[in-house]
Amino acid sequence: MSPVVRPVFGPLGRALRAPFLSLLLTLMPAAAAFAGPGHGGDKGHSHDAPAAKSMQSPRIVAMSETFQLVGILKAGQLTIYLDRERSNAPVIGAAIDVTANEKTLAAEAQSDGVYVVSADGLIQAGENVLEFSLKDGELTDLLGGTLAVATTQANLAPHGVAAIASWLGRSVPVGWALVAGLVTLLVGVLIGGLFSRRAVAPMALAAVFGIGAASIDPAAAGPGHSGDEGHSHGPEAIEGATDSPRRLPDGSIFLPKPTQRLIEVRTEYVAPQTVRRAIRLPGRVVANPHRIAVVQSVVDGRLAPFNGRFAHIGQHVNAGDVLGYVKPVMPEIDRSDFEQTAGQLDQEIALAANRVEQFKRFTTFPAERIRTAEIELDNLVRRRATLNERKSVNEVLTAPIDGVIIAAQAAIGQIVTPRDVVFQLVEPRILWVEALAHESIDVASLGSAQAVAQDADPASLKFVASSPALAQHATSIKFELTTNPAKFSIGRQVTVMAEVGKELSGIVVPRSAVVQAPNGQYVVFRHVEPERFEPKPVRFVEVDGARVILTAGVEAGEKIAVQSATLINQIR
Repeated sequence: MSPVVRPVFGPLGRALRAPFLSLLLTLMPAAAAFAGPGHGGDKGHSHDAPAAKSMQSPRIVAMSETFQLVGILKAGQLTIYLDRERSNAPVIGAAIDVTANEKTLAAEAQSDGVYVVSADGLIQAGENVLEFSLKDGELTDLLGGTLAVATTQANLAPHGVAAIASWLGRSVPVGWALVAGLVTLLVGVLIGGLFSRRAVAPMALAAVFGIGAASIDPAAAGPGHSGDEGHSHGPEAIEGATDSPRRLPDGSIFLPKPTQRLIEVRTEYVAPQTVRRAIRLPGRVVANPHRIAVVQSVVDGRLAPFNGRFAHIGQHVNAGDVLGYVKPVMPEIDRSDFEQTAGQLDQEIALAANRVEQFKRFTTFPAERIRTAEIELDNLVRRRATLNERKSVNEVLTAPIDGVIIAAQAAIGQIVTPRDVVFQLVEPRILWVEALAHESIDVASLGSAQAVAQDADPASLKFVASSPALAQHATSIKFELTTNPAKFSIGRQVTVMAEVGKELSGIVVPRSAVVQAPNGQYVVFRHVEPERFEPKPVRFVEVDGARVILTAGVEAGEKIAVQSATLINQIR
């Protein structure tokens, strides 16, 4: 017969069984609470605290064929941004009336197409149907939309047992759980001693305390201790939106209207065009050979200023303006010849004067002979006067054309010869560009051309001529600057974009509209919504210095950002 195994503790063990069970049920929630952040008792789940959210201001968007409107509610004020629908340019000086909740207010115009209206009494919590009556000169329009304003929800207070549990667990939930366990143990021991055979009351008491301890709000255990299973408790998949520019998960860019105004974003609807491809030629700005002049002296002499000063570099002069004087200076041999000639003339003048006097004294000489002697005397006197003028009169240096002085080699007391260039003038409004073509080009097929330089507006060129002889192993081609918005100066290095070859058809956009994305692709930004831009990969061929032709990636009629695309591309 097998021996009967009896409990070691006997009656005392049976008396303590219920208290120990009650204590175990009570301390289980406390152990879970004591586990610390990130240990909620479940396995394979994240319990990090939710990420802090940032709020985006309530917005209303309305569009028509003429205008696009964005209203932003912030700080009790509705700020309205009104732009042209095609170009995204601000509409300045328009009149806007805002109607909502049976109330109409006129928006106050600010600078740069911004209008403000007070939201007090106009916009309420919940959904607000707004109407905007626009008037811009002769244009009128009526736009509308819904502005959703979130309501503030009050926290509901817990009731009953949950309220007590929440109150107990508000400061030290672990300490309260331990106190409850000790009290349960003592009560269980006392009652277990009296009812050790069945221990019904201790079991019931343990169940009550266990349920009460388990009913404590799991949130009181600290961040990340919810106690449930099969759910993610990390940051939300979609974070709260903000008013700042940002790149969205789908790759598009949220660009708020205030930022668009700062960086001056402009758009246009693209359409197919027919253009000719351009080639690049190195070039430099030169003077027009028909609008350049030099000033030289015809005699050897010493320079002297006009009215105390010489004409200087950069000075604008007109044809005939005096630039300076040249005082003739005679070499020693010339001075000897001059004195000999002057002495001979003086002698001849004296003899001629004496002859005229003798002829007049005697009446026997005929009047015709006396007249001939007087003419000879006058001729000798004029020759002597001319000789004196050549010695004393200064040579006047004058400007031969209207223009600007680009070179001046004049100083007081300087000796010059007829070979010296004293001043050089040029007409700056009519310049040429000399380009070098290192490959064979059919000059007859050249189309329009432009001169471009870094950080400068392109200048239009007109073909003039090409040299049949090579210069620096290249063909020299001359162009005339028909427009010069960048004020190119003589000697400026430029790049000539000249149209050659066959015509190409495609969508032509400014070169600045194509940018390189972080992944290396070339993209343009499509304006899909008033505050959202979508990058679109493209292929392109350069047309000239300012335009490219898109061969793939964009369809006709799409709205593309043609200005400030580089700044949009930098948003992350």
